[in-house]
Amino acid sequence: MNYIPQFHEEEQTPAQRWDTVRSAIGAGASDRAVPSQDLAHLELRYIAGEIDQTQVQDELLRWYRPDIAPAADVRPLPPEQPSQMYPYTAEMAALMQQMNELPPRVPYIVMKGRYRG
Repeated sequence: MNYIPQFHEEEQTPAQRWDTVRSAIGAGASDRAVPSQDLAHLELRYIAGEIDQTQVQDELLRWYRPDIAPAADVRPLPPEQPSQMYPYTAEMAALMQQMNELPPRVPYIVMKGRYRG
């Protein structure tokens, strides 16, 4: 069974998908959540339109929750093409470099007492 990737109207182009990925990675930066190289590569496949977010989520289930992954096997990833060039590869590499250079995470300060306003 072939799965056809589905894209929301706001993720129709590689540029729109890159904005989505960049925003998600940036949101995780406050907690020092740096994506793995494997996840970055998976997101490049999404940006290229080869796979959709459902397939990304399914693959993450296979990686991190193999106990529930069989339910996700209806949307397998298509095989990669040898020497496939993905758009935004350089931008992703630069973003990953910036993420790896962030200072260590500092937990939020919890203030004691009541708020009086």
